[in-house]
Amino acid sequence: MATVIPEEILASMRAAAKLEWPGDRDMQEWMLENELSAYRAIHDLDFGAANSVREAIMREADEFSETWEDRSTIVLAEVEAFNALQALQPEDVPAELVADLKRRAAAEEDRYEHQLEEVNGGIEHYRYVQRTRAAVAPRRDLMVRMERILGSECYNDNIQNYSSWGAWEGEGRSFRYPVTFVRDGRTEKRRQRTDDLAAEELITGHYKFGANDLSVYRALMKIIDMLETDYRLDLAAGAPRGSDR
Repeated sequence: MATVIPEEILASMRAAAKLEWPGDRDMQEWMLENELSAYRAIHDLDFGAANSVREAIMREADEFSETWEDRSTIVLAEVEAFNALQALQPEDVPAELVADLKRRAAAEEDRYEHQLEEVNGGIEHYRYVQRTRAAVAPRRDLMVRMERILGSECYNDNIQNYSSWGAWEGEGRSFRYPVTFVRDGRTEKRRQRTDDLAAEELITGHYKFGANDLSVYRALMKIIDMLETDYRLDLAAGAPRGSDR
């Protein structure tokens, strides 16, 4: 059964088309057909679980759009996003985490489409952390030892060395280059301790050279991967006898 368009709505569609395309009958008809199709798309839409928030979605669509075509775009996207949010519960992510992500997204975003983006972003971050921890765990000690060796081989021949009594002892000095890590969105420099860093924080370790960065821990991870793949390095076998772990 064809959707019946209320006469007042049909009249407003025709008026809008004439206002948008004065003197161009073909474009007026084209716009009218688009508006009719958009109205029917909304009217015939199965809201599913989103039926509980139908009025809120319609109010939002009315507030942020002037045409039925625009309303239809918003309504369809919001209904799809709401229903996706209700069904969203990946098996590899704790249910309580997903529920918390949904609560926070609802508190911060009015649009269900934006809430869905926030929740999916949180889920992907959780998965990234789990993948990073699994990849770093068996390599962590080796990476830390390798970085300490690498970072301790810096030398500056322009440094002037003086003894505690003021006598000049020559030029040049070796020094430990600091590693910069990212924690909670902030950077911090370290020269020694790393045991309190989570895997996803450790892997951000980099050397800063002016405007440039060298992602030393990511590079070391790639080197170890290469050694395992191409040279059959077996970290599960443990450190060789006599090593200074």
